[in-house]
Amino acid sequence: MEREDRAPEVSLPAATLIALRRALRKEAGPLATVHALHDAGYVSGDGFYEGLSRNFAEAPNAVAEGDFWKGLSREFETRGWGRLAHDRLHPALGLLRSAASPEADPSGDETQPGCAYTAGVLAHVLTRSADGPIAVLEVACRSRGDEECHFAFGSESAIHEVYGLLLEGRTLNQALDEL
Repeated sequence: MEREDRAPEVSLPAATLIALRRALRKEAGPLATVHALHDAGYVSGDGFYEGLSRNFAEAPNAVAEGDFWKGLSREFETRGWGRLAHDRLHPALGLLRSAASPEADPSGDETQPGCAYTAGVLAHVLTRSADGPIAVLEVACRSRGDEECHFAFGSESAIHEVYGLLLEGRTLNQALDEL
């Protein structure tokens, strides 16, 4: 009998992610919760990356761009995370949209995006696929009443600049104009 080197995967109800976020926020506060969930998503992103890699005959970074985004969406959908749609926001940033992120709580009353774990997973997968650091920031979320969850991604400096501008009260479009 062969021993598997990778950890087994388990399926959890989507409500688990929402309950985990609420419990962490209650115990640690909102900012610590975002950091903890993002870090956990990043660390556990290997399974998503390995699944994505199995969708292609070559490494993800060698696949045509359109095929890569289709493969990424297929991998997320297969795992129950819903489809992802890709848009080019700006020369320095892309956007992934999800109408069905299992981490979002459309019945919630959040004031900030709530899919930090998903953002961490995406950061891991995109970083490994690009062979260099890619940062991901959720800029719209169904948990705060937005129609879809939107994840902006790009270089760490571009994402940090956009995040700073959003914190100063600019809309995403205004932040992109200033980039």
